[in-house]
Amino acid sequence: MGIVRITATVVLLFTLCSSGLLASGFENTGFGTAATGMGGAFRAIANDWTAAYYNPAGYAFVLDNQLGANLGLFHNRHELTPDYWFRDDYGNRYKNGFLNDITLFNHHEILNNPAAGFILRLPVWGETIFGLSAYQPFDYAISWKLYDPDGADFSSYNENASSALPDDQYRTDLDVVAFQLTAGREFVPDRLALGLGLQLLRADLILNDLTLRQNPRSGLVAERPRDRIPEFTHNDGMGWGFGLTGGMLWKPNEKLNLALTARLPFDITIDGTTELRFILPKVQNLPQPIAPLNSVDYYFVKGAVVTLESDMETKLKLPPSVAAGFAYDVTEKLTVALDAEYTFWSRYDGLDFTYSNFRGFDNIYEDSARDFFTVDLSRPADWSDAGKVMAGVTYAYADFLTLLCGASFDQSSMRDALDFSPQFIDTGDKYSFNGGLIAHIDNKWDVGLITGYTHCPDLGIDLNDADDDGIFESFPGEYKAATYKTSLSFNYRF
Repeated sequence: MGIVRITATVVLLFTLCSSGLLASGFENTGFGTAATGMGGAFRAIANDWTAAYYNPAGYAFVLDNQLGANLGLFHNRHELTPDYWFRDDYGNRYKNGFLNDITLFNHHEILNNPAAGFILRLPVWGETIFGLSAYQPFDYAISWKLYDPDGADFSSYNENASSALPDDQYRTDLDVVAFQLTAGREFVPDRLALGLGLQLLRADLILNDLTLRQNPRSGLVAERPRDRIPEFTHNDGMGWGFGLTGGMLWKPNEKLNLALTARLPFDITIDGTTELRFILPKVQNLPQPIAPLNSVDYYFVKGAVVTLESDMETKLKLPPSVAAGFAYDVTEKLTVALDAEYTFWSRYDGLDFTYSNFRGFDNIYEDSARDFFTVDLSRPADWSDAGKVMAGVTYAYADFLTLLCGASFDQSSMRDALDFSPQFIDTGDKYSFNGGLIAHIDNKWDVGLITGYTHCPDLGIDLNDADDDGIFESFPGEYKAATYKTSLSFNYRF
């Protein structure tokens, strides 16, 4: 009972003091206290059920059945000071509804990332060890409110616009869950093992976006501040796909382990629905010859809020990765490990949304203006392949307690991107420092906790329209990032 009380006290202290863990793109930061406590340098150790993620070959060397689970609790604390100004022909900037020069924070919530799995030694196919697990290899969640005509002193556009604004104007909620059947087998007894994981992937996506669209009308009807019309989209869908993960674990001697792994997720087609909301400008006294009553021009200046629904389809291109690692037993109690991973983020080129089967049209749309409200939209990405280096140490302090620490360097996948947006925040190369502990109870239970700190640089982004289509791919401003995370886990051996 004394050990339990000590463990509970330490867990509470770590929870109160936990700091950030981030990864490039929308990759998960990992799970399992043994692995994350060592900064992710776990591929050459892989001695518990989380080997399904880090190195399936590790299953072959597990000596008992295991049942485990992990819960990551994290909180994004990001800052953005918008600098989203338009400029006239003389270089003078003018207002457009964004809350410029104000430090804004993303909507705050405690997010969770659960994972679970088990390993069974069954008398099937010789010494092959099997396991089943569920975890999220990719996960991201964030939301912002950055546009408010009243708050930006832009009420001349439409004095009633604020009441029609959604709260989550920029939002990403992406969850890719892998249901993985894993098998590991020794091919050279006590020396060489291979493992393979077959994944059924489930992707759930919510992506909210704000696009300032060029007014399709002409003349005074489309003059500033009516030259751009805000379109809010709420895309909500899901899809299924497949993936593979494989690994090798080689033990050339009693102290040294070497590992190679690879992950290959296949594309996932996501289907769902989209709400499209257009807030049109309002002009009180535009002369009738310019915008006659019941004309399309008049419709575009009477302050209408147009809400449509449609079917949606997009393709999620997940990045493959390769990794290598080694672990060395310095003493019976002390083990050091080093991993290196390379993720092909250039394969992810953003999300192109195709809309169809529109619902909610008025008769006014039965002319050329209908095309304005039904155009397909996209959130492009021009990311770069990125590397990650992880180093960790585990120390068996006593029979009832193991201490862990680790560090990692994570290269930014968006370091050369011209399409930076609030939906994915990756401000640059990151340095993480992690620490944790695992309490061992009755030689059956392992209860662990991990916490850490990640240094992220500040980032300034300029306005950018890379393809000159009048739609800006980047959201300009000053970005700061901080994420706080606590991971708790248990493992039961039987």
